[in-house]
Amino acid sequence: MIRVAICEDDLYYAEKEKNLIETYLGKYEIRSEIVTFTTSEDLLKSYTDSFDIVFLDIELSGMSGIEAAKWLRDKGVKSHIIFISAYTEYLLEGYKVEAHRYLLKNDDKFDESFCECMESVIAKIRTEEIKIEIDVKGGKLSVSPTKILYAESNVHKVSIYVLEQSGDVREYYMYDRLDNVQENLKKYGFLRIHQSYLINSEYLRKVSRYKAELTQEIILPISKKYFNDIEEFYIRMRGEL
Repeated sequence: MIRVAICEDDLYYAEKEKNLIETYLGKYEIRSEIVTFTTSEDLLKSYTDSFDIVFLDIELSGMSGIEAAKWLRDKGVKSHIIFISAYTEYLLEGYKVEAHRYLLKNDDKFDESFCECMESVIAKIRTEEIKIEIDVKGGKLSVSPTKILYAESNVHKVSIYVLEQSGDVREYYMYDRLDNVQENLKKYGFLRIHQSYLINSEYLRKVSRYKAELTQEIILPISKKYFNDIEEFYIRMRGEL
């Protein structure tokens, strides 16, 4: 079952979002529970981490959607946040709380964008359920690809950096070539940015001056060979958010 929270004080959009969600999930026979709130305070007061998706209006009376999203992230909540707004000026704030999408209410293609967003977030949720096994020093590592931040090659050793449930980053290492690791992970959205680095594109936050900034304030070099492709991907990604 997919649990969805809608936090929206505009009753028209609250009902519209609910209908679009029900229509999309019903089409694929996905069972769901949808709970609607009109203020951030009401959402946070009754919040449980069992919500898979949270649709958040930004301009709310009292606590804003941005503030509510920061509160959730500070509490370690991993729900997929999608901002709904009539304004574009908060776009960059979305990156800071790792929002999945930023949808504009006045977009002529709002319904189409909303359905694309649903398709994307459901695909991500399903990917999170996938576990892969990696042979590392000390045994086998069973991990969701979505928890791998990046991989680093050092001579014949590859370090895998995994985001733990606690929010800490843990290093595992294996004896292999980064090319082989890339081949195994590319279908999960991993990008080569350097001869020595492979990153999970979900955690890419900024590209500038041959450097890639990931979540956790991790900064890695981008080689000239890969820079144009990575910059193009980043620009496209920002447009989608």
